[in-house]
Amino acid sequence: MVLIIALITEIQASGSRLVSLLNLKHRFLSLLQERESNGLIVDQPPDKAGTSWNSMTVNSIQSVISTPIAALSAILEQQEDSIGFKKELYETWSNEVQSELYEYAQAELVNYYNQKYSDSFSLKEAISDILFAYITAKRETFAGHRLGNLVRQEIPSALRKLPFIHSELKIQGSVGQGNWATIPWISIMDKRITETTRQGEYLVYLFAEDMQSVYLTFMQGVTIPVAEKGKPAAYEYFKQKVNEIRSMLPLEGMIKDDAIYLTSGGLGQDYQVSTIAYYRYELDQLPDDEQLIADLKNTVTNYNEYVRRVVNPIEEAEQSISFNYTISHLYAGQGILKYIHEFGPNTISLETLITDQATVLLSGDDVKHPKERVKHLGRALRDLGLITINENQFSLTDLGQEYANHFNENKWTLSEAQVRLIRSNLTDADLQTPLVKSINRAIQICKELESFTLDQFSPKFNEALGTLETWGEVTQKQRSIFMLNWLEILKFVSKSSQQYTYTEWEETPLVDSMTVIERVATIKNFIANKGFMYPDHWIENFFLSLKTKPFVILAGVSGTGKTKLVKLFAEAVGATTSNGQFSLIPVRPDWSDPSDLLGYKDLSGAFRPGKLTEILVEATKSGNQHKPYFICLDEMNLARVEHYFSDLLSVLETQEWHNQRIVTTPLIHRDSLQNESDKQMYGNLYLPDNVYIIGTVNMDETTHPFSKKVLDRANTIEFNYIELGQYPSLEDTTDRTDAPLPPNSLLRSEYLQLVDVYRDHKQLTENTTELLVKINGILEQIHSHVGFRIRDAVCFYMIYNERFGLLSGEAAFDMQLLQKILPRIQGSSASVKKVLLQIMQVAQDRNLPISEYMEDASKLYLSMETLAASKYPHSARKIAFMLRRLEEDGFTSYWIS
Repeated sequence: MVLIIALITEIQASGSRLVSLLNLKHRFLSLLQERESNGLIVDQPPDKAGTSWNSMTVNSIQSVISTPIAALSAILEQQEDSIGFKKELYETWSNEVQSELYEYAQAELVNYYNQKYSDSFSLKEAISDILFAYITAKRETFAGHRLGNLVRQEIPSALRKLPFIHSELKIQGSVGQGNWATIPWISIMDKRITETTRQGEYLVYLFAEDMQSVYLTFMQGVTIPVAEKGKPAAYEYFKQKVNEIRSMLPLEGMIKDDAIYLTSGGLGQDYQVSTIAYYRYELDQLPDDEQLIADLKNTVTNYNEYVRRVVNPIEEAEQSISFNYTISHLYAGQGILKYIHEFGPNTISLETLITDQATVLLSGDDVKHPKERVKHLGRALRDLGLITINENQFSLTDLGQEYANHFNENKWTLSEAQVRLIRSNLTDADLQTPLVKSINRAIQICKELESFTLDQFSPKFNEALGTLETWGEVTQKQRSIFMLNWLEILKFVSKSSQQYTYTEWEETPLVDSMTVIERVATIKNFIANKGFMYPDHWIENFFLSLKTKPFVILAGVSGTGKTKLVKLFAEAVGATTSNGQFSLIPVRPDWSDPSDLLGYKDLSGAFRPGKLTEILVEATKSGNQHKPYFICLDEMNLARVEHYFSDLLSVLETQEWHNQRIVTTPLIHRDSLQNESDKQMYGNLYLPDNVYIIGTVNMDETTHPFSKKVLDRANTIEFNYIELGQYPSLEDTTDRTDAPLPPNSLLRSEYLQLVDVYRDHKQLTENTTELLVKINGILEQIHSHVGFRIRDAVCFYMIYNERFGLLSGEAAFDMQLLQKILPRIQGSSASVKKVLLQIMQVAQDRNLPISEYMEDASKLYLSMETLAASKYPHSARKIAFMLRRLEEDGFTSYWIS
């Protein structure tokens, strides 16, 4: 009958007699998974197929669905990849016949489950009997009354047969002792924490005095606490306990207030103050048995979790994880996400969602309780950070909005981009829900095991869940399969036969749709449209500097637009403050070690991350690795850079290729952290290849100079030469806002060692190196010569420039001479002056009368025209300035403004 229901639904959805066999399998499996997820009665899958429907995939359903297909071969026609009713039958059927067949199949399925599992007992009928007959019964003889037998014997006996009622649960009913009670009840108590309704926590059906309603409640016993503490103190204790348990458990679908009205007497207030959560059922609106059983299962599940925490308290809060959703919840929730995305944009009510359940739910109109199904799926989506739910109003989060932009043509499957986004969000510190915690713990277990079987994974995973003692072996393996299904779909593990293997998912590198020269022009136009003007080729130089090494220093007097350049450049490539890809970190003068940036462990041993660490965590998420992240260290040299930035400077030199990405040695070693959650979040955190650090510096009496260790690792761009006569352009400089944002590959370094480029760029590499050798011979006189690190960086800069055609070769080397060589020169000796004059010869490409200029070099720095005509004009002008400072002040440095 499930096959008939699935087939008719798929035919109605497609409008065709023959439907996709794959789609039919999806719908067939979803009907069974839905009943199982909602706690409704359902046949178990065959032993060889799986332990539960939620542990199965469409690929494994073939052996199950083939049996009903074969049994119905007289009326079905199956082709290679499609199936439907036989043509001669289908063409004679009207829409009414199809509807009748569908309704017949539904009715037969209900009858089948009722006959097989109900054992002639109906919880709805039993509750209804009490509500209708109790008031009359109170006027009748108490002893031997049938209602007493119903409450004390029949209902408890039937409840004990439910599959989720385990041996530790004691079920007891009462209509009074010798006389009729005002409020009859049926309780469920875990014997490990209480065996009386007079104290402790338990579940109980409570019938209102007027018999117009009944409550299924999770509550506390009041009699003994009130007697021992007195009513005021006991009431305060109950309130505290209510708040504690409500914050501890999900209590999904239950009402969490004190609006429980049983009697007008004093006992009514006792019930109100001690109730944790409840379901309320009205006499004239009692749900059917399936819903009543599903609600009871949910209540028992919450109660079990509470008892587990009481009996087996876990010292560290981060170890408290639970696992209530399977990967099928995400598949089935795709319809909700797509509907909200298409019909939002703000919020969609639960009522709106269920009015279009054929679109929203995978099972279409077959869902018997669509409201509960949507709420249940919604809770899973909320735990994944995709939606928020507030008073039955559903809305997409920022992650959900981005997720909804990447649906496949078949919305019931996950696209690669959606998988990437789910993966990236698992490490979000603000989203450590029980589901996310359990997935993260399972990932860690798989990493440790590397290659393993289900039998090896299951005990470790259930130990992490704290369920080794409370779940049987079959349930433990079932939950473990559920989790491994999550990890397989999210590409953390791969499976071959019975063997699982932890895998590092390699994403397809993203490529910019524009050429580099087009992209740089777009960036320049974007900045110009914001009303900011920078000298010619500054943006090209900034781009090439970032491409060469992800660490750049912008130096100059205050107010020249250093910080603004970083922010505007970042915005032009899609990195903004609002999306977290641009961050400004003001440096404080009292910073003295890396903990000011990276974080520290407090007295309890918990790690307190610094701002930089928080950004690195975001940037390393798999869903963010294609996005550039910019960090602007404002006034970087207010503190000594070598002290607080030392760890970053060191790991910059450990860059290496790994799985098509550049990685470094860890900034924060896992072994240095104590708490498991800290190890999971920050352990072995490294500097990823999509993070770009730009420091802005002023040079005055309040700041510190840079050591060669810093200068070797950065391009230093100077902002001291400003033309105040520049005005914003009035021409139309369209910034192509419709152009797609570039991926991180635009800025990411492509070369780490000279061997990476020498073969393809041999001539340019040798020409550049020859120039550097000549300059290095000059610098050796004052022990300021450069090493292989600077040689490689200059060569990379020159090669990128030649490839992209941004600057002339001479202009590019001019920038490198200015930014990589001259910042190393400082001093007051004659040797320093001689070195500056010799480098000026290189910059001007002519011989100078060195001996004459050693006495007086004013001709060099007073002739601006000669400087401008130099081969390397920017460097020549800076050298002239440094010579003037040396002659006038007796000391010179690149950094003196």
